[in-house]
Amino acid sequence: MGTMSYIFFGLMLIPAIIFLVWMIKQDKKKNYLGLFFLILGVLIATYTIIRLDKDFMEKNAKAADAPKSSSFR
Repeated sequence: MGTMSYIFFGLMLIPAIIFLVWMIKQDKKKNYLGLFFLILGVLIATYTIIRLDKDFMEKNAKAADAPKSSSFR
């Protein structure tokens, strides 16, 4: 994964998950269906992000290679 993906996971996704879990725990009826859908959504989003980032990095890694240096003898 690229640097931007790590920034996304560290600064955006993890605090958002913690906040959403805290909000669901505030529910007086203790409806665990919301927690199930939250975990399911996080798993689907994480898989999608990692898969798309992997494909993007593989596709653009070939284009970003430096040209061969010429040897002046």
